[in-house]
Amino acid sequence: MICFSNDIGYYLTFDFWNKRADIIVAVVAVIALLFTVIQIKINKMEARRATALTAYNEYLKLSFDFPEYSYGYEQYITNNCSAFDKYPWFVSKMLFCFEQILSVEKNNKEWKIALESQLSKHSWFLKKSKSVRRKEWSNDLQEIINKVI
Repeated sequence: MICFSNDIGYYLTFDFWNKRADIIVAVVAVIALLFTVIQIKINKMEARRATALTAYNEYLKLSFDFPEYSYGYEQYITNNCSAFDKYPWFVSKMLFCFEQILSVEKNNKEWKIALESQLSKHSWFLKKSKSVRRKEWSNDLQEIINKVI
């Protein structure tokens, strides 16, 4: 049985710490385990964030390369044969990027607002899109598309 003495010098002895070593090691191990779990969760969140940002950056690059499509001007696109042929592929690439974002950030309202804003520019085309009618996109993306159209 461990008996506590009032002498402070006793707490500095090897015997005192030796009797409590198992408890101290267990406490340190639990603290290390908690730190590891927290670190893993943080790393997972950062990886998801990086994936979403990379996908959105890909969409922004596409928009920069093809600004005539990124605005979704219906009159320009329907009156220009070359644009009309390429625009569906632009929209497909855009939807694919958005689907990637939602696959990792499905509960993030800010992403949903940003994606909805971009999709609203292309609502006229999404209403006619066969892939949208066939519901080929993820449920999360389809939900935003339905809201926009």
